[in-house]
Amino acid sequence: MDYTNPEGVRLKPRSETTPDPGRAVTWLRETARDIAFTLDHETFGTVWAWLGDHRGAGDVLTALRCGQPYSFRFGRGEREWTLLARPVSVLPLAEEEKPASAGACRASP
Repeated sequence: MDYTNPEGVRLKPRSETTPDPGRAVTWLRETARDIAFTLDHETFGTVWAWLGDHRGAGDVLTALRCGQPYSFRFGRGEREWTLLARPVSVLPLAEEEKPASAGACRASP
């Protein structure tokens, strides 16, 4: 699927499958950054603020590690974007993963 903004710039949304939640967060941030230059001023500001929220990026990583999906929506109408990262439990893994400790997914106070 291609997206063409009013100025005629074409973007091809990407997708990636990875067993690494950190790589998923990197994909979200890189994709948002790549799309940002095509957006109106207000939406660009929203995306740029989201990219600057490093604590929030850490929270996304924690959520993904705990099996929770994350989506970031920006824009509106025909120019609305949704970037989604979600755990997929049926992926064949190259290495056996060690189970997370019981406290690994506790919410912070």
